[in-house]
Parts: sequence; structure tokens; C-alpha cells
Amino acid sequence: MLGLGWQSLGFWGLFLVAFLSMSALFGVALLGARLAGARALPTLLVFIPILLGASASLSARATVVVQAFVLAAAIFAWWWGGIANRLNSVAAIAVVGAVGFGVSFAGNWVHLSFMLMAAAIAVMWAVAWWLSPGLNALRRIALTLAGTTGLFLGCILSPYGVELTLERSRVVSEICQGIIIEWTSVFRAAEFGDFRWIPVAVVAACIALGSGMWAFRSLRRHGRSDARIRLLVPLAIFAVPMTLIGFGALRFLGIGMLAILPVAAAATTALVDVVHERQGAGGILARPKLVEYASGRFWVTVMTGIAIVLAPLAAFGASKGSKTPEAVLGELLPRDCSLFSDAGAAGPVILTRPDVKVWIDGRADFYGRQHLIESVRIFSAIDPVPEEADCVLLPLWDGLGHVIPLALSLDRDPVWDRIATLDGYALWVRP
Repeated sequence: MLGLGWQSLGFWGLFLVAFLSMSALFGVALLGARLAGARALPTLLVFIPILLGASASLSARATVVVQAFVLAAAIFAWWWGGIANRLNSVAAIAVVGAVGFGVSFAGNWVHLSFMLMAAAIAVMWAVAWWLSPGLNALRRIALTLAGTTGLFLGCILSPYGVELTLERSRVVSEICQGIIIEWTSVFRAAEFGDFRWIPVAVVAACIALGSGMWAFRSLRRHGRSDARIRLLVPLAIFAVPMTLIGFGALRFLGIGMLAILPVAAAATTALVDVVHERQGAGGILARPKLVEYASGRFWVTVMTGIAIVLAPLAAFGASKGSKTPEAVLGELLPRDCSLFSDAGAAGPVILTRPDVKVWIDGRADFYGRQHLIESVRIFSAIDPVPEEADCVLLPLWDGLGHVIPLALSLDRDPVWDRIATLDGYALWVRP
């Protein structure tokens, strides 16, 4: 998708792909929250902190589409569990198998890691069928087998297949662990001075555990009679373990946070209702003005107005940033030079300057762990820039606001000349 976006519209195409994929994720999450009984204001209140915490996972990447597939699969099970008992058995089972195959095949085509998500979807579907009151035991088993078979066949017949997917996933994990931030544990990141992930992980775990406990409490209270249960419980079963696993690898923290969105919105709505009920008619929450300001219609009007006012500013800002600073500086690179940079800066250079040879890009499994370690040592100014490199493009500060040691080293080294600086990036060349 990114390739098609780039070929069609360049950087605007990449922006469009990112916008559409994230809009799809938010739209599915909002639909899930609505189906789970969440109201507008509680949904807004809980979505904002969760999305801020998971912002590192929101970009023009295939995992965003995969996340939307997972939420959509949970919503499908909620819907199908309510009507499958009224349909012909063969048709009901065949549809589940076909949907499982389609979701799995498309998901594995989008991203190599979807096989793990396919297994999780199989579990969520099995739980959803079990929670569907109109299904007998035989049909629940048949739907579970059909869905699992379809999901598995989608993995087998995907472009990568099971063997290659497992092998590549293992290799990437071994190479990136402890080096690439999304494969790093919360505690390892803190050792490097990146303490921001500790409060993010703790808050995410509290939200996930609290929302999950509320979902299971609702199950005990209402049983299968409440249709929302077959959406809430499967999502909680998926999201809570993912969030906790995120303490060991941050990439899973984002997955869990995004998956818990509908459950957290419904739980927050229920919490507001409990507070309102305990306060009674004379409570603060019962005041007419506050009731008006807390209504969904009010916030739809407010947010629509804000969107209309800010849309021109957003469009203007996007037009100014339609070309990244790395790409602008990349245009100044000498022809056929050898570039040392980080993977983030190398990407735009590869797209706009195919004549330039880069030291590394985003394909960690291609370059290997030792190459990543060498890059870290060079950026830390422990090792010198490779001899074959005659230009360097890198950010001046890291994600924590610290000056990158290599930037200081290059400015002090008479061998290198800084020829351009733009939006926190700088370009050096050997004279």
C-alpha cells in the first residue's frame, strides 16, 4: 500500500495511506465502543489518553491495518453470533470459514506478523460463539472449527506461508531485541534513560486490567443475555495479556492498548452511570447544564466545529511538511555518495536518491544484529564513521531531547563539514 501511495502521489501518497489506515482503525474502534454501549463523552475521555500512550504505534505502517483487522474480526463475531442461530447451519458455518480465510489471507499479505493475530482471532471467535445464547453446543463447536480452519488456511496460502513467517519472526526478534525500542522491555528502556515508558506501561496495565475485570464482572452479572458481552469479553481476553506482555516488548504494549479501546470506553461509561446513580437527582452530575454538556449531541457539535476551524490550518501545515527534512537534505547529497545515517533518515533518501548507497535502512533482518550494534556504537561516538562513508545525515537530538554524541563529534572533527541544517536534521560531507 505504501508503495502504491508513493508511486501515485509521492510523499502525499504516503500521507494519504497513513491517514486512511489510521482513520480505519479509529473508525472500527469507535464502532466497537458504540456497540459495547459506550457514550460519546466517556469514549472521548478514555480514547485520548490511550491513543496518546499508543502514539508510537500510530504511523504509516502495516501494523495499524492489522490492528483494524483484529477489531473488525471481533465485531464480526459479535454480529454473527447474534444471527447464526437463525440461519441454515451449513451457510452459517461456511460464512465463518470464508471470513476467517479472507481475514487471515489479507492480514498475512499486509504484514508478516499476522499469523500471531490469526491465532488470537481464533480464540476470540471461540469465546464469542460460547457467549452467544442462541447457539447450541454442536453449532458452537462447528463455528469454532470452521473459523480456526479458515484462519489457518489463510496463513498457509498467504504469500509467506507458515514456515517462512515463523522463521522470519524469530530472526527479527533475535536481531532487534534490546536494540530497537519496540523490541525492548520497559525496564531495559529505563536503563537507557528512557523512563517515559514506565508510566505509560503502568497506566496501560491499569486501564486494561480494570476494563477486563469490569467485562468479566458484567459476564457474571448478566450472563449470555447481554449481547455486549460477546464483544467485550473476547477483546479483553486478547488485550489484557498483550498489554502485560508489553512490559517485556514494547511493541505488544501498543497492540494491547489499541485493542482495549472499546472495552475501556464501555467501562468508563458504566463508571459514570454508577457515580450518577449514587449521587441521585440532587448530585452534581444531575444538573441540567452538566447533563447537556455531557451529552453526545453536544460533543458531536463541538468536535465538528473544531474540525471545521482547524482543517485549513492542518492542511496548511501538512502542505509545508509534505516533504520530510531528511528528503530535502537528501537532495543536497553528492551524486553516488555513500551515506551513513539512521534507518529513519535512510528511507526518504532511498526513495528520492536511488543513486546514494545507504549504511542501513529499516530491514533489520537483512543487515543483522551486529550491524545494528555497530550503528549504535557509531551514533554514540564510540566507533568512528565507516571509512567508505563520505556523507552523514542524522537528527541532532534523540527522542529524549539529548544531543546525539555523533553530531557533536562531527562538528568538532575537521575532516567533516556541516553543509546544511533543517528542522533538527543536519548533513555533513567530507571536503
